Amino acid sequence: MRPRPRTGLRRALAAALPLALLLGLAPGANETEAAWADAEAARGVFTALKVPTPVSTAACVTTPGPLGLSPTVTVNWRAPATATGYTLAQAEFGYSTGGLLLPLTSALLGNVSTTGTPAAYSTVASGGLLGGLLGGTSTVAVRFIGPGGWRSSWLVATATMGLAGANPTCTLSEAPSA
Repeated sequence: MRPRPRTGLRRALAAALPLALLLGLAPGANETEAAWADAEAARGVFTALKVPTPVSTAACVTTPGPLGLSPTVTVNWRAPATATGYTLAQAEFGYSTGGLLLPLTSALLGNVSTTGTPAAYSTVASGGLLGGLLGGTSTVAVRFIGPGGWRSSWLVATATMGLAGANPTCTLSEAPSA
């Protein structure tokens, strides 16, 4: 008699092979990083907000008063012609201390008065009694506050006078906001 093939064992091995592969006896797949591709695209235009710096409409003027006892500095200014919506309501005034321009507080704002229209403002800053008797330098500045609290550069008037108000001068410049 001839030996009979073991079909039962073959069937068992054939059934066990897929199970062995599922259980990880076969080598696994390599790790990879996923990459995404998307056909969508977008475009946009962004514009940075630049708050305009006030511009002078005339030279600034230093007036020492008698013996330099009541000096004033007059700054004539307006918003640039290309800027809209900037008026006295958006203006902030400043003074210099130790070379640093600082906004005027409400207590000191009494020394500053502004008249005029958006076409031309005139701001007069008073140095007060004895402010110019010994001479020296005084700085008055104006800038705009724009949307979001952004600030322009300062338009700066620097007044200088000698002893007892002699030789008063005033020069205009621009300084960045801190």
